[in-house]
Amino acid sequence: MKSVGSLLIVCCLSVALQAQTQRAQKTHPAVPAESKCANCHTTDTPTKDHPSLVKCPRTMITGYHSVDEGPVSIVLDEISNKYGPVEFSHRAHAEMAEMGDGCYGCHHYNQARPIQPCGECHSTSRVRTDLSKPDLKGARHRQCVDCHLQWSHKSECNSCHAKKNAETSGVKSAERTLFPKVTLPSKIVFETNSVKGKFVTFFHGDHAQRFGLQCVDCHQQQPCAGCHDVKKTAVEAASASVKNEKRTGSMEDLHKPCFTCHATDKCNSCHMDKPLDAFDHAKSTGWALNRFHTRLECQQCHGKTGKFTKPNPSCESCHKNWQKKFDHKKTGLALNETHEALDCDNCHTDKNFVTRPSCAACHQDKTYPKDKPGTSVAAAVKK
Repeated sequence: MKSVGSLLIVCCLSVALQAQTQRAQKTHPAVPAESKCANCHTTDTPTKDHPSLVKCPRTMITGYHSVDEGPVSIVLDEISNKYGPVEFSHRAHAEMAEMGDGCYGCHHYNQARPIQPCGECHSTSRVRTDLSKPDLKGARHRQCVDCHLQWSHKSECNSCHAKKNAETSGVKSAERTLFPKVTLPSKIVFETNSVKGKFVTFFHGDHAQRFGLQCVDCHQQQPCAGCHDVKKTAVEAASASVKNEKRTGSMEDLHKPCFTCHATDKCNSCHMDKPLDAFDHAKSTGWALNRFHTRLECQQCHGKTGKFTKPNPSCESCHKNWQKKFDHKKTGLALNETHEALDCDNCHTDKNFVTRPSCAACHQDKTYPKDKPGTSVAAAVKK
């Protein structure tokens, strides 16, 4: 009888738990049927005072918001009293957040779906019984002040707010202290502790502009003041075209920003005995770009940013069946009637169009460019 009674109790508890889960799903449709208490709580007996919540993201909620999904700006005016509302540039801050804690920095416990307003948890009233949870005004100021102090070194209210009084009634927006503009260095020379290949020259301008990388691709877990600081003088900004820095730290930390793209490269691809000059496509790759290719974005030949691939030297990777319709005049040389009928590899050995063409296959006494298989387009125009 005792075992039957225990079984009945277990069955009743199971039915009750199932009913509770069903009620929760009706109230919270985002909660899937297979959810368990352990998905959110670290103990079997969570309480209101000690919920024992696991760190977000919770396993029961999936689907994160991208930066583009968020609003461009939000007007914060629920608690405006002495000062006017604040126009919060949400999109700009969301992009900065990728360098730090992501959405979690502001939307703690709620960075997935659906996003709840701050007032859902933080009361607009300053009178509260739970002092461990700041009110809405305190929560928002705690989120903003720390970061702004790093680069502005001050926290005046009018950095974000416009006052509500007769003297400033005409002020439509606050006199916001914006990020000081940063003069990006064209290159940074890192001096390492390596015995051989002490210097690593990083062409910052090329990576940020020509190669299409975003700041967050390299700058992660870094404070705003690392680049933006109002105390940096004009002299420092003007001399920032070439920076020299000494680097120390673990091998993993030092190489992590670069290994996203260069993990398979040899050490001497970056480590040199002296700083390098500006990037030269011909010297670095063995392929001198002609006047047509210098105008192209790197991605048009090398594919996705951060995963550049070596293109096919026969040009087929970009120009399908190009040899059938190629106009040789584009090279600045109009072929004569005899050479126009030949295949490309008669002059371009193995169809390697990077190296200089050869006449030796047909003419033992002729060489290029002394002897040309046609007429220079520029010369023909002059005549």
